[in-house]
Amino acid sequence: MKNINNLLQIVSIAIVLFSLNGCSSADGTKNAKDALSSFLNNNDNVVAFGNANLKGIMTKSDYQNIPKFGKILTGEMKTLEEMIDFDSPMYYALEGPLANGTGPETTYGFLQIKDSEKLVKKMTKDGFDFTKVKNINFTEDGDFALGLTENMAIVISKSGQFDGEKLIVIAFDQIKGKLSGGIIDEILAQEGDVVLGMNVSSLYSTSDKSSSGLSVAKQKEIEELVSDSYVQTVFKFEDGAGIIESKNYFSNELEQQLFFKSDNSAPILAQLGSGNARLGISLNLDMQKMQNFLNDYSPEAIDELGNALGPVFQGAMMLSGKKGLSAFLDGRIGAVMIGDPGANGSMIPDFNAFVGMTKKGQDLAAMAEDMDFGFGQLNLNDGGVSMSSNESLSSTSKGNNLILPDGCKDFGKSGISAFVNLDGLDMDEFDLEGEQNILKIIKYVTFDYDENGGRLYIKAKKGQDNVLKQAMDVLVKELSSEINSLGN
Repeated sequence: MKNINNLLQIVSIAIVLFSLNGCSSADGTKNAKDALSSFLNNNDNVVAFGNANLKGIMTKSDYQNIPKFGKILTGEMKTLEEMIDFDSPMYYALEGPLANGTGPETTYGFLQIKDSEKLVKKMTKDGFDFTKVKNINFTEDGDFALGLTENMAIVISKSGQFDGEKLIVIAFDQIKGKLSGGIIDEILAQEGDVVLGMNVSSLYSTSDKSSSGLSVAKQKEIEELVSDSYVQTVFKFEDGAGIIESKNYFSNELEQQLFFKSDNSAPILAQLGSGNARLGISLNLDMQKMQNFLNDYSPEAIDELGNALGPVFQGAMMLSGKKGLSAFLDGRIGAVMIGDPGANGSMIPDFNAFVGMTKKGQDLAAMAEDMDFGFGQLNLNDGGVSMSSNESLSSTSKGNNLILPDGCKDFGKSGISAFVNLDGLDMDEFDLEGEQNILKIIKYVTFDYDENGGRLYIKAKKGQDNVLKQAMDVLVKELSSEINSLGN
């Protein structure tokens, strides 16, 4: 039976195995990046892959100075670095299907080994039993299986009963083939704290299509549509900011189906009234293209929306025919929160909202123009319908000068755009618990997405410290507070 110390050793080694990549070894054997590239070329069930620079992430979090735990982690890392190439991130692969709430079917990690003999001895001392299988040192424990050769390690994590030895042998065979090349190798070459590549084709092919309601012919059409399509996402943790950037590598056929519209003039701003905006979201979509996409590949989506919104909406959809939502909406939607909660003696802040509409949509909205919603006044104009909780801040007022916070000036330009500004808010007034307290370090967040990809930017209040260190400081403080409260 393994004791608590051995359990900590297992966790430490597992974390390392899932956070390193390899570089070419001295004898010229295939490195971990190329090993994964070959693995992907021989495995159509992988839905996601990439790397995670654990050493860089831990350094940025300033883990050495974590009270009580810093010295322990530093010592363990120093020991592991003698056995594992810990200077680069590891490459990983997630095998589908992605079951709801349970994650990937199987997870693989690939890394270069400095001293496999020393690593085997250490893990044997910690209670692991190794056997030799085709020149592979193999061990397993529960949902964890590990295979080691002189220069390479493959670790597999899989829930439930599985033949770990068989999977390890297959994986080592799969890394011996040709590299994937093309988009896959381009994604694997990206630099960042975490890099994630999503294979859209594999994601669809491994999904459960039995409840989609689509014919076999239509499912085949989708498979061709998403063929050789990928989404690349790179996570970067910098001084004063966290950045998540995505890039779409879509087939020409799939690109033509996209319905995002971008406009650098951000025309939605003219429809959102005046005041100092604290939060905002906007959409600029090609409604006809979106409706065509729903009609072809997700006909149940409108029915589900109708069930949620009730009989009036369902009746309108029946009258619209195949035009669906595009018969009423022109694709411009925006809303902003003005000022701060409690500013006017109410915990509900002021807001302005706008929905662009066709002539038919405006005729439908006119039926509700005189209704008392209790939280805002509805106004019709030539372009659509607006609602405001404060008439003096509405788009119909003379001011009509929306003020965006610093760093959020690109709001409204992309197909999907959003921001939230926390600067100046006293976060202690909110009932934040545990990890929610990380919100205290954030100044503002922006999000933009169009047909090419997207960007989530998290600006921290302190610009001189890495955002991970600032987050770690908050979590350590909260953990210390909880521990102290248990002793009282």
